[in-house]
Amino acid sequence: MFNRRYGKCYHTKLINCGSVLEVIEYGLPVVRSSRCNRIGRAGQGTTSVETKRDNRGKTAYRARQTVRNMANVNFSQNSKFVTLTFAENVVNVNQAYRMLSNFFKRLKRYLKKPPQYIAVLEFQKRGAIHFHVLMNIPYIPHKELERLWGHGFVKINQIDDTDNIGAYITKYMTKENMDERLAGQKSYTMSRNLRKPEETTDAEVIEAVLADVCVKRVAYTAEFESEYYGSISYTQLILERSVTLSAYRKPQASGCFPPLWGVCKPLPV
Repeated sequence: MFNRRYGKCYHTKLINCGSVLEVIEYGLPVVRSSRCNRIGRAGQGTTSVETKRDNRGKTAYRARQTVRNMANVNFSQNSKFVTLTFAENVVNVNQAYRMLSNFFKRLKRYLKKPPQYIAVLEFQKRGAIHFHVLMNIPYIPHKELERLWGHGFVKINQIDDTDNIGAYITKYMTKENMDERLAGQKSYTMSRNLRKPEETTDAEVIEAVLADVCVKRVAYTAEFESEYYGSISYTQLILERSVTLSAYRKPQASGCFPPLWGVCKPLPV
């Protein structure tokens, strides 16, 4: 769709995470143009306690979406899902992340290549930190994995019957995780060698994909209001098999294929 005032706009976005599709439908047109500027928080004066709490909630929402999508793109039932605990009562976030980073360095030397991983930080009720980690690694004996971790117990979890890996790991990322202890910190970390989700706003491509895919089940639906986009409808579909959006692109008059919007941006709140 083309808007004379602002340029190209769209009403629907499709995010492809392999065997999981996310469809977002906007009540108002979303405009892709530098001429349509929003007013940011700069210059608005002191931020109230309520606003800070609301911003932390939005940050937590975006973090869960990023982890969910990246997990669904890069990990499967053959991946390893482990919980890393500390024998000592580690409560400092920076210290915990340093120890986790050193673990991945040791793991890289052991495997002789960088591992693919997503790690989510979670606080126990007593305040101690532990990590839930998705990894694409070959079989490593439990004792050897504990030796590489070196700070406590390692629990290996079964995910053989999970068809929505992203939802599985994000259940540990509750809104309560985004508390004062994580101010200025991320609630997750991930390796740099992960693929990003595909996304498109091309109405013809979206229609063709949705007409062609074999849906295993509808995992989740929701509707909410946005200050900028009106009523928004969100649907998450679990597919029988993975799909690639590039297979649905049509060549332009020049013979070149139009680009997909390859960076998965957070859903508006």
